[in-house]
Amino acid sequence: MSYEAMTVAQLRAVAEERGVELGKGWKKARIVSALEEGDAGAQPVEAEVIDEPQGLAVSLLPGTLHADFAALDARIDGILAQYEGWEPSPDDADELRHVARERKYLNGLANELDARRKEIKREYTRPLAELEGMVNARRDRIKAVVARLQAVEKEAEAARREAKESELREHYEAVAGLLANIVPYGAIADPRWMNKQPTVEKCKLELEERCRRVAADWETLKAQEGTLPRYDAAERAFFATLDLGAALSAAREAQEADERIAGMRAEMAAYGHGEVPPDTEPETEPMPAPEPTPEPEPAPQAAAPVAVPGGRYVPCVMVIQAASIEQMQEIGRFCGNLNPRVTGRFVTGTLEQAFEKERRQIGGFNA
Repeated sequence: MSYEAMTVAQLRAVAEERGVELGKGWKKARIVSALEEGDAGAQPVEAEVIDEPQGLAVSLLPGTLHADFAALDARIDGILAQYEGWEPSPDDADELRHVARERKYLNGLANELDARRKEIKREYTRPLAELEGMVNARRDRIKAVVARLQAVEKEAEAARREAKESELREHYEAVAGLLANIVPYGAIADPRWMNKQPTVEKCKLELEERCRRVAADWETLKAQEGTLPRYDAAERAFFATLDLGAALSAAREAQEADERIAGMRAEMAAYGHGEVPPDTEPETEPMPAPEPTPEPEPAPQAAAPVAVPGGRYVPCVMVIQAASIEQMQEIGRFCGNLNPRVTGRFVTGTLEQAFEKERRQIGGFNA
């Protein structure tokens, strides 16, 4: 092809058709040189065939990019040479304004080069993007048929599982007898049975073995009905878990809970019987409003008495935050029913007020 006879516009059209990048303001001679270099580098490559003849055959022409880096370097060197030896002062306002202008100018040059690089990259990769779009469209047509076939397989699998479960349910009702009325199939079935393996016949054998084991454990449990405390709790736990050990544990825990409740009820009932001893009768004076009292002198620290279980008894104080007269009487009756009896008296008021009352009383005795 003779490029010399073409106009610049025609040459640019050929370059655009072939994907040869041309710079703005290029002269005819430079455009012809770029096209000739492109012709020399554009060598057709034999297509790589994927599983011919059904695969995708693509003819690839290796891309060739030409850039006049010599001219670009000369321009950049000329620009940067102006800054050699320039050491602006950070203390000079005029020089700082000059620095800002030069920085913006150089950043603009760098951004211009970067924008051009991105533009060339887009053009260079455009054929690949177009090829990917066309290949993906054809791939999606195949995938659509694959999805339709998968839907058929899923429907068949669901029908297989439903038929297998239905057959196993019928077999369970046939072999379980009365057990089927109490234990639902889902409680005794193994989710693994719904897979293609094991076979239906093997699942039936496992099902029969499970039924025999549950029936035997139930007979063992029923044999203890007359002797096992809280048999009702054991039976409920057995049919909830199908585990004999768990059933016996449930009966034991229920019996222990019953014993704790019965003991608490007996203890509470004992509080309401017996008479209050005279020395435990609480004072019936109304609860006085707290009055400001002088700060009591600290009592000398003494070793706290120790109560030895089963041995001697020592004085002690119980601090109650608040109580009604009726509640104090109930506490007094409870203390009187203890063996040996606990004696004492109530002193109303806060701990500080009770201390002050006792201190005054002891002082009166001493006087």
